[in-house]
Amino acid sequence: MAVRRHIEQAWHASARGAGFLEVDGPPLESLDLFKAKSGDAIAGELYAFNDKGGREVALRAELTPTIGRLVATHGQSLKKPIKWYAVPQLFRYQRQQRGRLKEHLQFNVDVIGAAEVGADAEVVSVALDALRRLGLTSEHVYVRVNHRAAVDQKLAELDCADNEKVLRLIDKGALTAENAAGALGTAAVGELQAWLTEQTDGDAHLGEFFAACEDFGVREFVELDRHIVRGLDYYTGFVFEIFDRGLSERAIAGGGRYDNLVEKLGGPSLPALGFGMGDVVLGDLLKDLKLLPAAPARLDALVVPIGADMLGPARQVVRRLRDGGQRAEAPFAPIKVGKAFKLAEQAGATRVFLVGPDEWADGTVKVKDLREGGETVAYFAEL
Repeated sequence: MAVRRHIEQAWHASARGAGFLEVDGPPLESLDLFKAKSGDAIAGELYAFNDKGGREVALRAELTPTIGRLVATHGQSLKKPIKWYAVPQLFRYQRQQRGRLKEHLQFNVDVIGAAEVGADAEVVSVALDALRRLGLTSEHVYVRVNHRAAVDQKLAELDCADNEKVLRLIDKGALTAENAAGALGTAAVGELQAWLTEQTDGDAHLGEFFAACEDFGVREFVELDRHIVRGLDYYTGFVFEIFDRGLSERAIAGGGRYDNLVEKLGGPSLPALGFGMGDVVLGDLLKDLKLLPAAPARLDALVVPIGADMLGPARQVVRRLRDGGQRAEAPFAPIKVGKAFKLAEQAGATRVFLVGPDEWADGTVKVKDLREGGETVAYFAEL
């Protein structure tokens, strides 16, 4: 939980710092909602079942369909652009392995109602801000970006007979003349492979995007990669994925534009984009790079009663310290002072308050400073 909270804090801070509002939705959704977004085949990847009313439902594997439905239902009354983020618990029916679990947390950031390239750059900058808050730099991670329109245009130049088939092969890293048979000829496959690998000049959209990334201070993280195409039933234009430099893991995050989703779910036609970043791959990477924090301290102060008669006064001291924002506790029964100091050290406390009968009669307690050493006397009324 300490690792989870550490990652979550970075997510919340980066989103709120960019003016995003937190939202959430139900973990159990209609299966049709996910099919509308990703097609019927998605059911095999979900914990899907019939509920007691015979309805087809599923545990959410992503939040974007829920976001799309919320905007489709309430979009007309919401001020644009809509800037929402969420940290939902997600579930996916799959074999567990490193970087991929049946259950995880995910950082979702979405902008709805903004067609400008600056929105694309802001979304990427929020993702990178979260990673930088966790200690990751451009030496550790980078963003691979593409625009589907450029790939579609190249396929049109090559007289591709089945764009979807070829795009799926590109996405899977399986583009060969044999696999592309029926969609592209051998010569066209070779030309496409060369273009995907050697293409370094972005289109007008990506040129503007790179300039905006420079403004946000994240240009050093970002590079063009025509192999990034992502989900064909979903993404419509700009797409990106974030990887660690060693390529030792699956993508840390991925996203792009889904300009058709809100309308597809029965709402108004609204441009939209967003990304998802899971805690599993990210947590593994932070662990490998030794960027996870040490276990956090449990207490700021331990209050020790000197004798059974001082249990009540010790609890009063605890109450005063807690009211002042300190994490404090007292043993439930008297303990030896030596053991108390060991317990305080184990809990990460920086001070020990000794409540003895003589001092208490004077309205004071002894305070031992465990960080710098030394002992002082404090008045109970001034705690």
